[in-house]
Order: sequence, then C-alpha cells, then structure tokens
Amino acid sequence: MASYVEIIYLSVAMIIFSMLSMNTARNFNSSRTSIYRTEVEYRAIAVAQDELDKVQWIYDDSELDPDDGSYVYQNYPLTETHTYGSSDQYSDDFVVYASSELIEDTGSQKRYQVTVSVLNENVSPEVFITLDYVKSYSY
Repeated sequence: MASYVEIIYLSVAMIIFSMLSMNTARNFNSSRTSIYRTEVEYRAIAVAQDELDKVQWIYDDSELDPDDGSYVYQNYPLTETHTYGSSDQYSDDFVVYASSELIEDTGSQKRYQVTVSVLNENVSPEVFITLDYVKSYSY
C-alpha cells in the first residue's frame, strides 16, 4: 500500500514541477520579448534623432521648402538597415518618413516644422515613433 502512495506523491510532485517550469519559461519569454521591443524602440528613436540632427546643419532654408527643387525630403521614405551585435549578426530595417512645413514667415524670420517618423515592422505590434523639430532662419 505504501508503494501506491509513493507513486501518487511522485506523480503530483512531477505535475507541480512541470507547472512551475512552464510558468518560469513563459515569464522568461515574456521578459525577453519586452526587452527586445524596448531595444527596437530605442533604436527607432535614435534613427529619428539622427535625421533631426542633420536638419541642424541645413543653412539654406530652400532645402526645407517642399516647393523647391533642392528639398531634402523629396526622396523619402527611406529604408535604413542597422546591424548590431558583437559580430553584426543581427539587423533591423527602419522606414524613415520625413517632411517639413513652413509654419511662420514674418519677412525677417522663417520657421519650419520638421517631422520625422520611423517605422519598424520586425516586432508585433510594430514600432512607430514621431519626433518634431522647429528650425528657424533669421534675415
């Protein structure tokens, strides 16, 4: 009779251990997914910030005018691939949308609002961020 009780105890212990193992694996996977998504969001913000940093070096206001032939965003959206990892074994594709709009023209000053949006479809749900910047020119 004692042997049947030991078998039942062993079976219950195995079931409890199995449930704990499954919960631990599920929590680990959830944490890993959250960390990966956070890294993708961080990279998307870095890509958008890089585009806005380029705007700071634009000295000719015609490059931000959508009606001008030298408009810097006429070939957008662009797809940028960023590699990372110790040997560049991973990569992410970011689609960069950018535009500018004249928001103020007083004759002595022009202000353009530059909007940069970055999309990454490698994670579900996809990561989409938007950053705005106002560039001013004084005459």
